[in-house]
Amino acid sequence: MNMDELCRNGESLGLKLTPDRIAKFTLYLEEMRRWNKTYSLTAITDPAAIIRKHFLDSLNYVTALAKDGDILDFGSGPGLPGLPLAIVRPQNRFVLIDGRRKKTLFLEFMVRKLGLENVEINHLHLNRGNAREVFAQPFSHIVTRAVALLREVVPVADLLLKNRGTLVFSDARPDRNAIKSALENWPELKLEKLEKSLVPGRAPDIYLGSIRKM
Repeated sequence: MNMDELCRNGESLGLKLTPDRIAKFTLYLEEMRRWNKTYSLTAITDPAAIIRKHFLDSLNYVTALAKDGDILDFGSGPGLPGLPLAIVRPQNRFVLIDGRRKKTLFLEFMVRKLGLENVEINHLHLNRGNAREVFAQPFSHIVTRAVALLREVVPVADLLLKNRGTLVFSDARPDRNAIKSALENWPELKLEKLEKSLVPGRAPDIYLGSIRKM
């Protein structure tokens, strides 16, 4: 399986993809495709497309994350962006949550298979009502990739981010003004950055955004 694109673009993000890490990504891709036949984890099944639209799309987030601290992946699905980030950031602790049991079964399997000791999986419908009951300690970062940002993620980020922590998201067609307007309801949350990602992702142009808790 050709991982040249992953290695080349990983270098653009300042990542050293060692043979061990490449082996983990290869195994992840193979198991995602195998499980997908039964569990319908993703509509993207071509290996090259998985590398570009899932793995590279997820690795873009490293440019907005601190090198230490706890990271919550809200609505991780088949592990995106959390698992690719956990592979290249072993020093961070990752908590991946999803409300669909078939997704968390896959995630639990992959964490064991990949030997990722820095990852915790939770089968959970997380919302503003239960966020503080589930997580007593706040997070340095919350990352999200395919969840309704303003309706579902921002209210939870307001509760679960540390001071100066960030909510990091990506979007192919972000509306800066709409985001800023919505955040007026959350005075401690400010849109800090919204810029085109460094490497290709799930669309020709992907923008990476960062919302900071002041």
